[in-house]
Amino acid sequence: MIKNDWIIAGVGISIGIIAVYFVKNKKRKPKMVSNSIEPIIDATIQEIKQEEPCLIKRKEVVKETPEIKTKKPWLLTKGNTGKEVERLQIWLLRHHGWKGTITKVFDEQTEQLVQKIFKKAGIDKETYDKHQMGTPIHELIKA
Repeated sequence: MIKNDWIIAGVGISIGIIAVYFVKNKKRKPKMVSNSIEPIIDATIQEIKQEEPCLIKRKEVVKETPEIKTKKPWLLTKGNTGKEVERLQIWLLRHHGWKGTITKVFDEQTEQLVQKIFKKAGIDKETYDKHQMGTPIHELIKA
């Protein structure tokens, strides 16, 4: 009895697979296209050949020289404000015991400490990056 059930199930599955195969192949077959397109194409090609040639006039292009904008050198000096000045003041506080408050303003007290440490009136980008002044402390600890 069990053998007969397995045979019936196998035949049923086989028929299902064959049916799916035929259905998919039926969808894949391309539709027949009539050959009436070729005479239309030939006629349009002849019409194009018979027309007069077109003359295309070129527009004169005026070349403009781009303006060269010079960037201001990146420099933190007295009077500057912003995030970079705040990072500088935090760096001075951590590494050189700065006793001032963090004001985000490059003031007289900040300038005096910068002159004492770097022997310069301001901080350039190279020095700022070299000492990792712009990097927050939590990122320095991870490294």
